[in-house]
Amino acid sequence: MAEVVVRRAFLSPVIQLICERLASTDFSDYLHEKLVKKLEITLVSINQVLDDAETKKYENQNVKNWVDDASNEVYELDQLLDIIASDAAKQKGKIQRFLSGSINRFESRIKVLLKRLEFLADQKNILGLHELSRYYYEDGASRFSTASLVAESVIYGREHEKEEIIEFLLSDSHGYNRVSIISIVGLDGIGKTTLAQLVYNDHMTRDQFEVIGWIHVSESFNYRHLIKSVLKSISLSTLYDDDKEILKRQLQQRLAGKKYLLVLDDVWIKHCNMLERLLLIFNQEPSRGRMIVTTHDKEVASVMRYTQILHLRQLEESDSWSLFVRHAFEGRNMFEYPNLESIGMKIVEKCGGSPLALKTLGILLQRRFSENEWVKILETDLWRLPESDSNIYSVLRMSYLNLPSNLKHCFAYCSIFPKGYEFEKDGLIKLWMAEGLIKGIAKDEEELGNKFFNDLVSMSFFQQSAIMPFWAGKYNFIMHDLVHDLATSMSGEFCLRIEGVKVQDIPQRTRHIWCCLDLEDGDRKLKQIHNIKGVRSLMVEAQGYGDKRFKISTNVQYNLYSRVQYLRKLSFNGCNLSELADEIRNLKLLRYLDLSYTEITSLPNSICMLYNLHTLLLEECFKLLELPPNFCKLINLRHLNLKGTHIKKMPKEMRGLINLEMLTDFIVGEQRGFDIKQLAELNHLRGRLRISGLKNVADPADAMAANLKDKKHLEELSLSYDEWREIDDSETEAHVSILEALQPNSNLVRLTINDYRGSSFPNWLGDHHLLGCKLCSKLPQIKQFPSLKKLSISGCHGIGIIGSEFCRYNSSNFTFRSLETLRFENMSEWKDWLCIEGFPLLKELSIRYCPKLKRKLPQHLPCLQKLEIIDCQDLEASIPIAYNIIQLELKRCDGILINKLSSNLKKVILCGTQIIESALEKILFNSTFLEELEVEDFFGQNLEWSSLDMRSCNSLRTLTITSWHSSSLPFALHLFTNLNSLVLYDCPLLESFFGRQLPSNLGSLRIERCPNLMASIEEWGLFQLKSLKQFSLSDDFEIFESFPEESMLPSSINSLDLKNCSCLKKINCKGLLHLTSLESLYIEDCPCLESLPEEGLPISLSTLSIHDCPLLKQLYQKEQGERWHTICHIPNVTIS
Repeated sequence: MAEVVVRRAFLSPVIQLICERLASTDFSDYLHEKLVKKLEITLVSINQVLDDAETKKYENQNVKNWVDDASNEVYELDQLLDIIASDAAKQKGKIQRFLSGSINRFESRIKVLLKRLEFLADQKNILGLHELSRYYYEDGASRFSTASLVAESVIYGREHEKEEIIEFLLSDSHGYNRVSIISIVGLDGIGKTTLAQLVYNDHMTRDQFEVIGWIHVSESFNYRHLIKSVLKSISLSTLYDDDKEILKRQLQQRLAGKKYLLVLDDVWIKHCNMLERLLLIFNQEPSRGRMIVTTHDKEVASVMRYTQILHLRQLEESDSWSLFVRHAFEGRNMFEYPNLESIGMKIVEKCGGSPLALKTLGILLQRRFSENEWVKILETDLWRLPESDSNIYSVLRMSYLNLPSNLKHCFAYCSIFPKGYEFEKDGLIKLWMAEGLIKGIAKDEEELGNKFFNDLVSMSFFQQSAIMPFWAGKYNFIMHDLVHDLATSMSGEFCLRIEGVKVQDIPQRTRHIWCCLDLEDGDRKLKQIHNIKGVRSLMVEAQGYGDKRFKISTNVQYNLYSRVQYLRKLSFNGCNLSELADEIRNLKLLRYLDLSYTEITSLPNSICMLYNLHTLLLEECFKLLELPPNFCKLINLRHLNLKGTHIKKMPKEMRGLINLEMLTDFIVGEQRGFDIKQLAELNHLRGRLRISGLKNVADPADAMAANLKDKKHLEELSLSYDEWREIDDSETEAHVSILEALQPNSNLVRLTINDYRGSSFPNWLGDHHLLGCKLCSKLPQIKQFPSLKKLSISGCHGIGIIGSEFCRYNSSNFTFRSLETLRFENMSEWKDWLCIEGFPLLKELSIRYCPKLKRKLPQHLPCLQKLEIIDCQDLEASIPIAYNIIQLELKRCDGILINKLSSNLKKVILCGTQIIESALEKILFNSTFLEELEVEDFFGQNLEWSSLDMRSCNSLRTLTITSWHSSSLPFALHLFTNLNSLVLYDCPLLESFFGRQLPSNLGSLRIERCPNLMASIEEWGLFQLKSLKQFSLSDDFEIFESFPEESMLPSSINSLDLKNCSCLKKINCKGLLHLTSLESLYIEDCPCLESLPEEGLPISLSTLSIHDCPLLKQLYQKEQGERWHTICHIPNVTIS
């Protein structure tokens, strides 16, 4: 077999670390020197042939078994050494007689392990394993290019396909009756997801859709999980419901009237049934939705109706060569290496036009320009592995074998995650550290972990997720399915995922488990885990929401902690957990504990006995009020995340936790031991730190002692006084001197100051966020911030003028040359803005709750896309000239002048009589692309517009009118020919629609608190609206006793809501039964409604919801009501 370059094998760093530990003084008191020496020799003997075994195991089952056996024994030895080290730390200083018992206790176990390792060492010659030349991972700069750490911006051979998809998405030729789908079909690794990402992130696509979402369809998805994933991808709010019908309603409401794009990535044929059910939700009303589906199975595309199919073929030869060359030569001139071209062409041919294979091999050969190395890759027998379906898997395996061994271990560990799982960079590095995968290699483990992660991204083992979480400002990552298969193959039986309802037997050698628990089988799954004594990682995920999740009770924990005592990592993130059992103290080796997003109220003091704990994550544990009193004993703690907790004070003597690198929050106390001086020695802190309770700092010397200036790794610092009482002049001056003493290191990237009461800012301040600085009379000197993109100033009530100290501008020098977002909020005394130029890249300008601001706004903002002015009653100024603006919101700012308007406006919100009178006609006349319009609080006379040509508003899809106190509207609604959604709320004087007609394409109509309008409902012509799907009615003024009348509503309606109908006594069966498409009937607050129609409800009905209707509740209560039997056949019934 031709030799392939292999970089140190999978177990090497573990064996290396074990040898280092055996040589330390911690073990000299526990193990005799001769035994340690024999152990070291045996381990080195095994280590010498691991490289060869790593390659040969793919074609020789005996070698594979040998590698697995060696891995298991090394795990056992590593675990035993952990126990000894923990015991040594606990027994330091105790009398010598203890040691003889310890030696006997541990040596006997070591001897058993030694005998098994010696047997494995003897087998290496029989198996023909030899020592190979070594390639070591260097701690210096990465070998791989950092260019591949960002999303691909250059594509090869896919330009035509990208244009075809975008043309399909933007075309109006599909109509609005149903969601339009394009399916990208192709082999694994052919670039389906990459192509979809390029389309998804293209500015042409994003500019055209109001709502976009990306969903990776996991193999284990069910219908409920799919709906929740869609909602999560398009909504900023967290979902806590698990009811399918409520989820469906939430999804319908989120997308109603919206132009949306959804990408369903990696769909399998087994998903088709639930996808068809999902499409029924989308198609219940006229849809402006588009969907991209990626799949390797062409049957998926044929099963899904209304779809266009794009078959993604292999790259052409020229494109394949260009992609390979780009990564292999990395900007070098290929012609400098003529001897490599012919070899490279043959390698490219073997890749079969797969972009994944071409990119992976190109990066593998990056900066290697030896002909010998290229020939080894070309001729390796790994191309002919029998179990491989295609050459893609062979390429990935070659790339894996060429990783340094510590990277191999880090990569293989990731097989613990399910397919499609999105992970965050810093979180994964913490897991690697807890497992010891990067321990002892460098002083700064986190920095090295960051380098490891970047290299795995460079080698295409990790790729960026399509979506950037809005809260993070950075990407999550994901593994391609083929890459995940490789990781699973490499980790073998040592990593296990327990998903779905089937619980297979767990191999005794399993070390790392990811487990999804649900109500039905949570206990059963945990009982099987109890039998695996050597488990090192247990990551538990809860299925469902709220009380519908499996409860991690103290009894469940007791059974777990008593049986699985060698855990290093334990995660209950997001689980139904309210109390941590005292038996957590049994997990003496625990290094990582994640209780984030649980409802835990306190931590037991026994947690302070976990001396090996490095990471404690408590993010968003909103019921947690305090940490245990002996917390300072956790001297090895490195990461403490308290973000989102309600902890009132810190534990005493935090200054002793000198290894802390992450401390998200510190609350300053009044008493000694709780004061700000506790931060003095914590100079390894990095990332983000929020210091609150600065009102408790009385002496500037204490603030100086906190030593913020030496904390050079901090990137974000938040300082908060949390004080709202009135203070005198002496306290005001104290605020100034204390803030002066809190000077941070100059490496700081972001600074936020809340509730500052000083009369001036400190000299060191160049600001990013100023929140609640009430007494300051002017902003600090703003120096050059060439990279600053976002600036928010809020609650600075003492500021009356913003002048040149804030922004210096001349024709060649912009203070804010990169600023994209500028926000002023809640500044009660601000009157003048004198410096209004120098914002060349500003995209968003927001001025809110500044009631005394009088004049001048920036006029030349060439990049402005969003302008928001709210509650600035005294402002008399022209809005900026901005031809790219697409969103405009003007509320209660009647002095605003609109001279020139962009024709590109897509969304407009106007509130207040004067602004509506002066602006609405201009906006409707000029805004060809306007899609969404909201008007609110009009108290003027009837508006009469004679010149308005409604043909300019053909793009309008959504219209919301609230608190319109006039008898008519100034426009005929039926002229908005593409209007899909109409909401009229609290329009008590409105008598009728102009022209007495509604738009023929209307899909959703909601009318509330409009009594005069409701009196003419029979004149609206609702029956003629053949596209109407959703109708919501609120009769607050007691007009109806019976509803709906016969032939009032069109048969197309699938959702009917009746709310606050206080006089409604019956539902007219003749008006209801002809609604043959009705799926959802929602009735709320109808106290006089006596019963549902005796003739029954439409047979199409699948959801019936009744709330605050006492007479109906009595009659139709589940299994107890007299008439329950008449509705029990409906799949989903809710009565409350």
